[in-house]
Amino acid sequence: MKTLHAIILAASAITLLPMSGCGKHDNAKQEEPHGHKAAHGGCLNVIGSCGNGHAEVKVEGDILKLWFVGGENDTDKAVRVPDKELTLAVNVEGGQNPRSITLKCKPIQLLEEKEGDCSCFEGQADWLKTAKDFEAKGTVTFRGKQQEFKIDYPHGFDPDDDGHGEAHGY
Repeated sequence: MKTLHAIILAASAITLLPMSGCGKHDNAKQEEPHGHKAAHGGCLNVIGSCGNGHAEVKVEGDILKLWFVGGENDTDKAVRVPDKELTLAVNVEGGQNPRSITLKCKPIQLLEEKEGDCSCFEGQADWLKTAKDFEAKGTVTFRGKQQEFKIDYPHGFDPDDDGHGEAHGY
């Protein structure tokens, strides 16, 4: 009986390990080291803490797409926000002068979202076509309170990950 109990405890500990910390979010649609995956093929950026939630970001040509998703391993669950648009200050490839991009809510019909109750946002800017690497900052009403968030594209941002943002030197 003691052996069975020890095996169950060891299995429980191993199962819980992936839930600690958030880890890097470099590889789209691929299982992350801590069990996270980007459901839309973008990169995950922590909002506050990993347990709070993430902003998943993907660039397609001159369109920036952003989805607000759950925390920890719930990165495939939409988190709706009341904001109708968001403005990001973007530093492209270490540039000194931030650019601005406004993202408008893009309700997901399958989720019965509407303007003011939406998890998806999109914005267009010609300079995105050539931007391979950028940092952005914005503010969103997330989980009922105004929260700042940071995007490190395409690496992903996690304030608790020692190796985050190495390409940017922060």
